[in-house]
Amino acid sequence: MKLEKKAYSAIYEREEEHWWFLGRRRVLAALLENLAPPGDWRVLDVGCGTGGNFAFLDAYGQVEGCDYSEEAIRFCLMRGTHPVQVASIYELPYDGASFDLVTCLDVIEHLRLDLPAFRELGRVLKKGGYLLATLPAGPHLYNDFDCLAGHLRRYTRREIGELLAESGFTPLRLTCYTTLVHPVIRYYMWRGNITSGRNRYTSGMETVIPSSNRVLVWMQALEARIISRRDLRRGTSVVVLAVKE
Repeated sequence: MKLEKKAYSAIYEREEEHWWFLGRRRVLAALLENLAPPGDWRVLDVGCGTGGNFAFLDAYGQVEGCDYSEEAIRFCLMRGTHPVQVASIYELPYDGASFDLVTCLDVIEHLRLDLPAFRELGRVLKKGGYLLATLPAGPHLYNDFDCLAGHLRRYTRREIGELLAESGFTPLRLTCYTTLVHPVIRYYMWRGNITSGRNRYTSGMETVIPSSNRVLVWMQALEARIISRRDLRRGTSVVVLAVKE
């Protein structure tokens, strides 16, 4: 599924500073920090969007990206820093067992068929390679905001574990995140954009209170420190680090 064109523009403009993207990268780094020394992996970012994660992933090796949206790839090409191509997650244009690390960040929930997607991610990974994926958590939280974002579903940790098992993965870490900011996200889901009124959401990257971005970044950094040591059972998102058997 592709987002609206204007959504890619909003993401491209804000993903270097917005608390959601900054916080997610810190959580991902916390999960990756205890793996093999970075720098020599071949890395693929599936559903790479406008390429905002490329610089972060550079620390782990040689990075490539793909996305189903031509508009997303256009923004990646504007960066001009990494090889990218238009591709479906169900038919990735890469040889089997090609990558040491595959990331798929907030992509699976947009797909009608999630199990085939996980299996295709596994196909391009080397044996012993790592999958790092994020998904929205809590089916009971599904609401109009998810519809706006193009989410077809939210997941429980158990459902993700079952998908991994059926796809040939063994989870190393399976933790919720956005736990500390959960009340803020719940309020936004219920209220919508505070300047527009209840349930009047926007597709932009506004925070509920514009000046709150710095505080939310700090809260996510604190949460990443916690996650580096233990899994969290509550939150509006889930991150999994799994190894291909």
